[in-house]
Amino acid sequence: MVNTSFETLPRHMQMEILSRVPLKFLMKFMCVSKKWASIIRGEEFREDYLFQSMKRPRVLFVIDHREYLPIKPEAFFHSVYQEDQPLLLSGKLRMRTFETPLVQVFQPIRGLICQQGYGKIVICNPGLKKFRSLPQIKVHKGAPMRTFFGYDEDKDVFKVLCITWLRNGKRSEVSKEYLVYTMGSDEESSSWRLITCEHDHAPVTEGLFKGGVLYYGAKSNNGKSVVMSFNVNSEDFSVIELEVEISPYWRLVNYKGDIALMNNIEDSLYHSREFEMWVRNEVTGNWDRTSIKISHWNGTVDGKTFYFKGTIGTKELAFAPDYWFGEQHFVSYYDTETKNLRRFDIEGMVDQDDFVRTFFDHVDSTWLI
Repeated sequence: MVNTSFETLPRHMQMEILSRVPLKFLMKFMCVSKKWASIIRGEEFREDYLFQSMKRPRVLFVIDHREYLPIKPEAFFHSVYQEDQPLLLSGKLRMRTFETPLVQVFQPIRGLICQQGYGKIVICNPGLKKFRSLPQIKVHKGAPMRTFFGYDEDKDVFKVLCITWLRNGKRSEVSKEYLVYTMGSDEESSSWRLITCEHDHAPVTEGLFKGGVLYYGAKSNNGKSVVMSFNVNSEDFSVIELEVEISPYWRLVNYKGDIALMNNIEDSLYHSREFEMWVRNEVTGNWDRTSIKISHWNGTVDGKTFYFKGTIGTKELAFAPDYWFGEQHFVSYYDTETKNLRRFDIEGMVDQDDFVRTFFDHVDSTWLI
């Protein structure tokens, strides 16, 4: 019998085996040998690991916990596999920290999330409990700042778009800056770059990243509501006209592969079993008003207020609340074809009253390892 050890296996087989190791154990494996550490830190392994992780997406909760104001808020990260039963807790990942700001939390991209505070921006890999603080942006006191996060697949880099603006006394006189930060796989320090935008606007909503493009609701210089698109690769801005007026209460979501706009105030699901959204037709460029009715909603969610968070990889619509009040945490999935509405309980969450951001299709990643 041939005695085969891991070290004698071909490199591609070693990578195949390591790519199936849970993230929380992968960090420990790096301490076994320099060879293992070299494999795990490599770009080829990073892509292999990401490919395997996409087969088991996660639901990620970012909890803003403020037990005693006005102390610095505590960020609590909790993720579980999106499709596992709640008793299978092997996939559970948790982290508490005071180091990440929580004014804005952008959707996860390839395992990373971008978080913004007052002038502070941090890129975080919650699975690895790793952070990278970006250079501080000098912002005038009281000046608004909005951050967006995207990925350039051609260059294999992440980009952070930051927009700041300051009124100069008169309402029509607004000074704006459009800044971009590029983050690659190396740890070399970068800096913010000033870019130009030919379409004067002020962001209104949080953003949505899809297909190499960032989308966000905004107001043009004449006060009209528009959706701005930012090509992460070329760094070009474009304007998408709107048929409705939007406010900060509106959100952009992914609806079956198309971008859609929803009003959080009017289209939450409480006792109502129906919600509406404006869906952009990619072919015609028009916004179509779409209504979704879920007949057996109340019996599944116990009368709680839920919000539509987007379409997940299974083609189901995903719903979650923005606040929990010391109760059993759960999310809901709805299949528009079969009309099946199912509840997915989340075990192990903190039993407190907190503001919760919920992200679906989050994946484990070795970025920042």
